Amino acid sequence: MKAFFGTLGFSILSAVVPVFNVEVYLVALATQIPRSAALPVAIAAGAGQALGKVLWYHGTAKSMELPWMKRRMESEKWKRSFAKWQNRIEERPRLAAAFMFSSSLVGFPPLLVMGAIAGALRFRMSMYVATIFVGRTLQSWAILAGLTHLFH
Repeated sequence: MKAFFGTLGFSILSAVVPVFNVEVYLVALATQIPRSAALPVAIAAGAGQALGKVLWYHGTAKSMELPWMKRRMESEKWKRSFAKWQNRIEERPRLAAAFMFSSSLVGFPPLLVMGAIAGALRFRMSMYVATIFVGRTLQSWAILAGLTHLFH
């Protein structure tokens, strides 16, 4: 139970403050938990990462309303570019979900960057959270299941 809640907390911290690396934490944790704990702990890691990235989403979305950002966005070039990307996301929600899932599962494009883009372009929150949760849970389970199998 400590591993579950500890992982949940560390994963939230890791999602918000990138210097705290959840993958390194999971590698270390895999030496301490039994194989049977790999899935529940992976779920905690996925949930924590998804919750933490919601802060990045909202932070970026709110930053778009700041006066200095609004001034930057006044140029016609910026407006056209932003509208183009926003339309692409709205017209192809599955493509946006695929990028978010790829980002959360394998880290390409980087999830921190995708979180900021998602907030700026206002991705659907349900898609954003679900793809991060599933991708990070699978990634965490692969790390934990593989290493607990080696260590125990």
